[in-house]
Amino acid sequence: MIGLQLPLPEPTPCAAAMSEAPSGASERVAAWTALPGGVVDDNEVVLLAIKPSTWRPLFDSATWLGFCCFLTGLLIGLESPFPGLSLMETAQLMLLVGLARLALAIVRWVLMWYVLTNRRVLSVQGIREPRICACMLLDVRNTYLNRSLPERLVGLGSITFVSSDPTDPPSMWQTVAKPELVHERIRRAIENAIDQHDL
Repeated sequence: MIGLQLPLPEPTPCAAAMSEAPSGASERVAAWTALPGGVVDDNEVVLLAIKPSTWRPLFDSATWLGFCCFLTGLLIGLESPFPGLSLMETAQLMLLVGLARLALAIVRWVLMWYVLTNRRVLSVQGIREPRICACMLLDVRNTYLNRSLPERLVGLGSITFVSSDPTDPPSMWQTVAKPELVHERIRRAIENAIDQHDL
């Protein structure tokens, strides 16, 4: 998997993205938006472009939110505010820290895309200068569908990509909707890339 930081030109309509995992109807009548220009070149075809599920910010912030709520309850129970603050101000400050972490996770989610082309699998984060993690389909040795307990409860899953390069750590598309369908699309794209390469 290759991580790189690239300044990109202004967005162009050469690539399309879909906000949810595909279904038969959404493939035919999808609401497409432009990905950042330069993510894919003229020789690539975007097969799938999705965002992580809207549950992703909450999952990413769950530890912070839980800790802040626990600490708030503990301080109120002990009636032990922070120095210079009232008990109410202490509680508000702790809850604000948790909400700030959630807001940051939401911003990251808004700027994140998972993209599958006929040549590569990519994770794109950011708009003006997106950080791109990309791997050629021919270099993907295997893929795994994982579903943690929280993901199972809301019908989500994560897909891990293992590169044929042993020095490349596995990358992951996390908390995607309809993970079985997405995984199937990825596996089919890898098989097609191998077939085209062997011709």
